[in-house]
Amino acid sequence: MEKFKVEIIKLINSKLFIGLCLLIIFTPATFSKPLNNSLPCGWSKIKKMSDIKTINKKCYFDYSLDYTDLDIENSTKNCPLTSSDSTSDSDTPENIEKEDSVSEKKIYLYQSDQFSLFLEEFSLNLKGEPISDPNYDPYDKISGYILFLEKDGQIVDYLTVSSSEIGDSGFTYELDFYIDKKFNIWLLTHGVSDLGEGIGLWGHYKINLQKIKFEAIKIKTEFEQINFPDKLIVLPNQYFDKDLVHPCSEEYDCNDQHSYIYYLNEVKKSSALLGQKSKALKNTFTLFKKKLDETCIKMPRFDYNKEYENSYFNDLYSCEINGLKQELIRIEKELGKY
Repeated sequence: MEKFKVEIIKLINSKLFIGLCLLIIFTPATFSKPLNNSLPCGWSKIKKMSDIKTINKKCYFDYSLDYTDLDIENSTKNCPLTSSDSTSDSDTPENIEKEDSVSEKKIYLYQSDQFSLFLEEFSLNLKGEPISDPNYDPYDKISGYILFLEKDGQIVDYLTVSSSEIGDSGFTYELDFYIDKKFNIWLLTHGVSDLGEGIGLWGHYKINLQKIKFEAIKIKTEFEQINFPDKLIVLPNQYFDKDLVHPCSEEYDCNDQHSYIYYLNEVKKSSALLGQKSKALKNTFTLFKKKLDETCIKMPRFDYNKEYENSYFNDLYSCEINGLKQELIRIEKELGKY
């Protein structure tokens, strides 16, 4: 035992032991230290814009009417999307030095031994084809940035975070973003029409540091909310007409909120009736709906697509309605047994 203690003391006093301790202390810091970091980046106020209904109400302004300059000035002050305090002190892609050695369009926001995060600029015509001409008509193109996750020199995930399009009569559609130091990503689609400026969709994403991938946390419109990965919520709104709730038919597309509400209510009623008939089948609706939402909800990546919110939610409602119809058939067969 005494000899063992002597050997331990020798080891502690040795340069090898000191070197091992220093290696243990400094290795984590070395590997986690960013090689390059330009975060945060983007329009920081986006993360506070999830109250779409209130903001759109403040930003409503009928440009088709005859307003005075003072009316326009007051409207601009009241709308969070256009007011002067909506600007951000954060960097924008144009202010960050580009990586000339790789690509003139590549902008690194973050680099470490674990992964890299960079933006790459794109410019497309309305058919979705790349544009190389810098003088191309702005009314016939969409431009923006795609955010890429890179690991070991390979792209492992991507997310379109910025785009802009000028439509008829100068009306615009824009996708803007903000990325903080903790790799939270906020996205906002908004635009200007004859009824003022308004928000179409607000989203919160993050980078999963274990899986090295983008993950959606929450998506909101004025009419829906998605809590990823398994919850679709239809929000109360003044524009929803209960008289238009209908089943699918040749007259109605099966991909809208009204058809979804119809089948959702039918399945709820049938599930409750089945629960009354069989105690073993009580409270099955909640579990079914959770599984259905998990199957139908996909993470939006904002690839170029006109009227993007409509196409995404049309696909989502179509999937939900098909699942609800199948569940309704199953329950009716079960009820037939009693």
